Amino acid sequence: MALLECLPHLSLGTLAWLLVAYWATWGIYCCTLHPLARVPGPLWPALSRTWLMYRIFRGDLEVVERRLHNHYGPLVRIAPNEVSSSDPAAIPTIYRTQGPLEKSDYYPTFRLQGISKHADLFSDTDEVHHAKYRRIVSPAYQLSSVLKSEDAIDDCTSLFVRRLREFAVDKKTVDLGLWLEMYAYDVIGRLLYGHNFGFLEQKTDANGYIDSIERSLPLLVFAAVGPKYLRTPILIAGIFIPGILPALKALDKLKEQACVLVERRKKAFQEDGPKESDIMNQLFKIIQERGSEVDFSDKEVIVESWVGLFAGADSVAIELRAIFYYLMKHPHAMARVIAEIREADMNNRLSSPVRYSESVTHLPYTGAVIKEASRIFPSFSIHLPRLAPTEGLELSGYHIPAGYRAGINAAVVQRDALVFGLDANEFKPERWLESADRNFAMEKGMLIFGAGTRTCSGKHIAQAEMYKLVPEILRHFNLEMAHDRPWTLRNSAFVKQKDILIHLTLRLDGE
Repeated sequence: MALLECLPHLSLGTLAWLLVAYWATWGIYCCTLHPLARVPGPLWPALSRTWLMYRIFRGDLEVVERRLHNHYGPLVRIAPNEVSSSDPAAIPTIYRTQGPLEKSDYYPTFRLQGISKHADLFSDTDEVHHAKYRRIVSPAYQLSSVLKSEDAIDDCTSLFVRRLREFAVDKKTVDLGLWLEMYAYDVIGRLLYGHNFGFLEQKTDANGYIDSIERSLPLLVFAAVGPKYLRTPILIAGIFIPGILPALKALDKLKEQACVLVERRKKAFQEDGPKESDIMNQLFKIIQERGSEVDFSDKEVIVESWVGLFAGADSVAIELRAIFYYLMKHPHAMARVIAEIREADMNNRLSSPVRYSESVTHLPYTGAVIKEASRIFPSFSIHLPRLAPTEGLELSGYHIPAGYRAGINAAVVQRDALVFGLDANEFKPERWLESADRNFAMEKGMLIFGAGTRTCSGKHIAQAEMYKLVPEILRHFNLEMAHDRPWTLRNSAFVKQKDILIHLTLRLDGE
């Protein structure tokens, strides 16, 4: 109290010197006596989390992180209390299944507020509640459950093909990135709500929902990686950034629409029973049969479907862009995929649209392309931080004390040369076809869908979309870039690609 009373009487010069003295003392402590002082890394992140905030602002976190690990080694300090590992062997340590590590306070920033008192599967930091919750909800997201709605995916795919055919006939340039995103949102709408959002039908970002999510996500991530005490001020200040307030209002409308759709489906379920086999009805069945076990109600259905919409569509669209982009940039891979699809077609092994089981069974090279694009360009390219347990963690020869953060970035670990080869920075689908043993080793080094008890619940939805859409598009169209520029990238947790402008031509039989 005495110190606070003195502050008004201090001169600006004295305050400046006190500030310098504080930062000098803090800097010396962080670099010498701090529990993470031995972990290598640049000076700035050792002193402040503002380094992470700056990298999110610049949109290049994964690029800089790869550079840091190449320079400093498998463990790098990226904040005063946080380390990044690039070692695939650390995946089962940090993301363990037995005695899972607690999620950090990074995650609650993404919770949908004002609906449920419970967190969703992604943002839940309570491991006990998460385990009970996931055990009950996970059957709705299993592959067998997703494939019960395969016809719904096919409806969206058929409409998407018709839209691309219009571009091909008119010889118009296509913004493939935007159209893949509209496709992904319509699919997730059908699977979660039994209702698409009309993006493909209206040929536009209906109501500006996609743009709203794209504008608001960087602000959320910027706040989430910063110090906890700055998060609320950042989010409040963000309202004054041009375009953010309209985006937040549009997201509120999207949330309202989600609530209306869930209520409508709930009423139909109660009156007529589960006529549809989509995820929404399966969640309602869970409420009926086991909801009381973890207080799972229609409010939690709204929250889970919102997270699936907010995160699921973007992640699939990003991977689909990567697949087609790398194929267009690697003509030999494109030619081999097309030859494989043509041969399967000639032998009547593929339906129209292609079924998931047909793709994974009869198109092995296409599957290798999907895996390789997901490896070299994971959609979610930021840390998934965990708190070290009471006994601490041993990572790459360093001890991480209890309560400090450790995480792995998929965009870094999935380019490990020891696991994926000295050509790990190159797009090479053939690596996935060499041997079962190597495949097994590489799969253990993949983090695209998370790991341990927190594996992405939407994994099978994403796989179904990718394995079905890629061969369906390539059996109908030739794709080529409309320019020679590389795509532009921005990492706001999801690495969004831009400038994927293409020319389409209809594929002739036997071409």
